[in-house]
Amino acid sequence: MKVGITGLQSSGKTTLFKALTGNEGSVSFDKPNIGSVKVIDPNLDKLSEAFHPKKTTPAEVTFVDIPGLPSGFENKKRRNELFSAIRKVDALVEVVDAFSGTMDVEDAIKSFDSELYLMDLEVIEKRLERIKKEKKDQKTKNEEGILLKCREALENEKPLISIGLNENEVTAIKSFEFFTLKPILYVINISDEYLDKKEDLKTKVKGIINSTSDVIVVPVNLEYELSELSDEEKAEFLASYGLEKPILPEFVEAAYRLLGYETFYTVGEDEVKAWTIKNGTNARKAARRIHSDIERGFIAAEVVSFKDFESVNFSFKEAKAKGLLRIEGENYIVQNRDIVHFRFNV
Repeated sequence: MKVGITGLQSSGKTTLFKALTGNEGSVSFDKPNIGSVKVIDPNLDKLSEAFHPKKTTPAEVTFVDIPGLPSGFENKKRRNELFSAIRKVDALVEVVDAFSGTMDVEDAIKSFDSELYLMDLEVIEKRLERIKKEKKDQKTKNEEGILLKCREALENEKPLISIGLNENEVTAIKSFEFFTLKPILYVINISDEYLDKKEDLKTKVKGIINSTSDVIVVPVNLEYELSELSDEEKAEFLASYGLEKPILPEFVEAAYRLLGYETFYTVGEDEVKAWTIKNGTNARKAARRIHSDIERGFIAAEVVSFKDFESVNFSFKEAKAKGLLRIEGENYIVQNRDIVHFRFNV
């Protein structure tokens, strides 16, 4: 699963990507850059301190830095190339310039989003034209009905993710890879001198964007400078700006949630690891994240919530004695921050 970092040119996308990935080398300004980022997880750190494993493995999010969209009709071909790259990601981070003063934040958001609406509309119109020439079976009629609903929404500047399509409808149009069916996190890139207005700006943007989207305000250049410092230097640097901690870990967590991700843990002397699953994943499918053999030979899952496990000082013996360690079947929906041990036989 990948998150695409998008936006207009010179909005700070590549600087954000470099700050996230710690990329000190050269990056391409013509082609997408790809990097994985570890999710900061205090719970994982506590589990690691308790079990002293040989290895601790956090969850990760993969980010794709997509070159900025150029404006103007003469750049239509280049924009279409970049839109092809955007289609391949699962969620979007839209970086908005709020530091240079060249464009109002609301205008910048509407300018980029309108391109997404138009591109989705163009795909719909082409498909509807082809359907007119086809012999319609029930499947085609259903598809036509869904596309007409989508067209109406886009003509009213409503992203497709906001119109309540059910699971079957989403599946029917999945192959079109509509931009506005992807979740969006807006990153408002501010200069450090406007840090005290961060919350006001966040409130303003929330009033502009669709309710299904989220927003975070980040001084991207400041965060990039932080990423190049040692831990001791970071503390001094943050204090000089009156900040308690960097904002990027909060941003990574927001991107993680944007994808509909949750975390479960496996623990032991060899490794303590955070595993990534989608919301609503059952125990058997969660087992597949570790190995297909565990899914195939699934017998049961031993489960304890992180909160309960912490309350007994991370002791399985105490958790079992107090009835906090449960035996669950294959249809159990794994909860965020569960500690799980799978029983299986192959």
